[in-house]
Amino acid sequence: MSVEKSPQAGGEFLHPASLILIWLAFAFCIPWLRPAELSAIVFLFSLPLLLRHSAQYLRLLRRSRWLLISLILVYAFVTPGAAAIAVLGAYSPSREGLLSGGLQALRLISLLATLALLLATTSRDRILAGLYFLLRPFVLIGVDIDRVAARIWLTLHYAEKGEQAGPRRSGEWRERLQAALHGSGHEMVRIELEVGRLSRPDYAALFCSALAFGLLLARGVT
Repeated sequence: MSVEKSPQAGGEFLHPASLILIWLAFAFCIPWLRPAELSAIVFLFSLPLLLRHSAQYLRLLRRSRWLLISLILVYAFVTPGAAAIAVLGAYSPSREGLLSGGLQALRLISLLATLALLLATTSRDRILAGLYFLLRPFVLIGVDIDRVAARIWLTLHYAEKGEQAGPRRSGEWRERLQAALHGSGHEMVRIELEVGRLSRPDYAALFCSALAFGLLLARGVT
């Protein structure tokens, strides 16, 4: 198992590391976004996913359904307020709790939608190249980023194979992954990443993201 680096391929507007940082900035901004803004984000990001990657996106939402339902129910029954169902009295969920739970679910869906669009429009190797680029500073404290990158690649690789194989063979990919991670597999894995460097559009996009984050933070504080 080895990782090799090469210059970045041309034709890309933004480096994958920039896309990852922008998504992380968005994740930090979520608590300060208003319901209308979150709804617009969910709509704008879900539309291209439903048009071109509907199966993957719907599968992601289906896997998250119990977490979304749990969020709404926990807030509905824990948050004090007026009873949503008067006949249930003290056992009724509160209106304020339902609104708060719905807002939390909307935040989670917006996070999932933006992440799903990032993964759908960026290849696995490019995502890994972006992560490798962001991990470079950790070399100074002795982190073996080649090993980390190889483990991430193998996990994504075998998870994708397991998903394609279906539920009957869902445990097989985990066994092959463990064998590859511990060096007991029979196949030699050679990973070549086009790491490259940040360009002017990357710096401009990151500056705009930092500015938006600062404005939302200031709005939340005031």
